[in-house]
Amino acid sequence: MSLRFVTLSGLLLILFMTASTSYANTTGYDVVTLNNGDIYNGTVAQPRFTLKTDYGVVAIPYARMARLLLGGDGEPDRITTHFGDRFSGALQERELTVLRVLDPTLPVAVEDIREIQFAHRTLRPKIHRTPDIVITQNGDNFSARVISEALMMAGKTGMKLAQPADIQLLDVVSLNEGEDYLAQITGNDGEIVQGRFALPAVTVETRFGSRLEIPFTHLSRLAPRVNHSGKRSRFLSVLRVNPADLIQDGMRDGSLGPYMIALGGGSFSRGDLQGDGDTDEQPPVKIHLEPFAIGIYEVTFREYDQFCDETGRRKPDDQEWGRGSRPVVNVSWEDAKAYTEWLSRRTEQRYRLPTDAEWEYAARAGTHSRYWWGDDAKPYRANCAECSSLWDGEKSAPVGRFPPNPFGLHDTAGNVFEWVEDCWIDNFSEVSADGKPPLQNECGKRVIRGGAWSFPVKEIRSANRWRDFPTRTSDDTGFRVVRELD
Repeated sequence: MSLRFVTLSGLLLILFMTASTSYANTTGYDVVTLNNGDIYNGTVAQPRFTLKTDYGVVAIPYARMARLLLGGDGEPDRITTHFGDRFSGALQERELTVLRVLDPTLPVAVEDIREIQFAHRTLRPKIHRTPDIVITQNGDNFSARVISEALMMAGKTGMKLAQPADIQLLDVVSLNEGEDYLAQITGNDGEIVQGRFALPAVTVETRFGSRLEIPFTHLSRLAPRVNHSGKRSRFLSVLRVNPADLIQDGMRDGSLGPYMIALGGGSFSRGDLQGDGDTDEQPPVKIHLEPFAIGIYEVTFREYDQFCDETGRRKPDDQEWGRGSRPVVNVSWEDAKAYTEWLSRRTEQRYRLPTDAEWEYAARAGTHSRYWWGDDAKPYRANCAECSSLWDGEKSAPVGRFPPNPFGLHDTAGNVFEWVEDCWIDNFSEVSADGKPPLQNECGKRVIRGGAWSFPVKEIRSANRWRDFPTRTSDDTGFRVVRELD
């Protein structure tokens, strides 16, 4: 059981690193874009690129550079590698030279550069083996090897010594900006401990040999030794789901859409099966669904912001919780629909919001209990006002921080409410057996599902339903998407 959870968590951490990053440049030339709009093709004559991060200096070999995005107006410079590593900080080089085939060599001041997309190189510089994955509070996301031999945590039951090799996951929440934090360790034996570490920071070594000292107030997640071989593809062969059921559509610009799981459909019982739910969950009804694919995660700010950047749409407020891999909130049903329509155009596939029945089928994942894990509320399974998580009653958690349900889906219980397609109906007495939304001329309210960080544990049951006005936005409501299958 522990091995399956480590493996799936490792895969999904890796997906954080790769799902929104696809800067493959196969032209054979680096593409340098200047702030004035000029574009030059050639080879950037720089053996390595040095970035000063908040945790130390990282040196990236030229052959492993995928993208360099120069910040401005107080924004950091950002480097993406061909491995999917993402680092932010201040580039130390101040001038770069572009070697061009038929034109003179071109020196360029760094402050004049907007972006460089690097050609994919076949060179093989020495790479350090890095079985661990690090995610920081500012969105940096990279492979690294934990150097610290032991981590001493002061938990509720006293000091606990944690060897990195004994940890499945280490999650950290910054309570006050740069001042305080709360950490949670999930051990290989399934034991969960919360507290603070005796040392101020953890030391890691990147795959390129740079050592970084990351204060726990700046750390978001650490997954030690998810794969000792350093190869990512092995995860797909040991998932609980069939690798053929994993879908990630490419977009026209080369980036990738949300990661989806194809579900085979079939019959299930929808509604309150225990007899103590709300009246709008009754009477239980047998539903038969056709196959469909649904997002492993709630749509994140990173994914939604890409939609806003390309369409000129206003970006929603993140409540100062952070964007990146957090589920997008403060979006209306109409905003969610617009995102699915944009995603459909970009991928040339049919994306939409899930129906109410599809959502419950996916959330239940073949179970008949109140929650996908059983009839009783258990700590550390979800983010809600009474779930004993690091984020309880305070804010959303980054997606994928809790165990997946048996279908491999994260956060179907708690974190944020999710918009679905259906108009609100107050009981199931006349719903169709195929789960399709009933036709209504007017729709005053739309259904939201799953409960949220701000609601009690009873409201994150698989059968629980809420409703809201389709134009309203809230800091506890987002969505996930469905992709239709041919």
